[in-house]
Amino acid sequence: MEQIVVDQKLIMLDGTPLSLITLSGISEWESAGITYTCRYDEITDEGDHKGKYRCLYEKEGSHEIFLLVTPPSDPEGFRVILFDHPPRTLH
Repeated sequence: MEQIVVDQKLIMLDGTPLSLITLSGISEWESAGITYTCRYDEITDEGDHKGKYRCLYEKEGSHEIFLLVTPPSDPEGFRVILFDHPPRTLH
């Protein structure tokens, strides 16, 4: 299983820094006609130690991986968006 590691200000996946993207960033890709894939994989949430799912995006033609996060302006602040269950359909 792949592993995300937070190293000071970097969030890493298998030793490679992840880029961050918000839902509004995904909307901008869609408006611009950018094709992307999305996958959900299971991690252990540090808060409750239960399995959660994170969302990783990859633009077509790029090997850069984007992690779905909330914007810093969110009332709860910046955080990785985690799901209790993976959505039934993928984009």
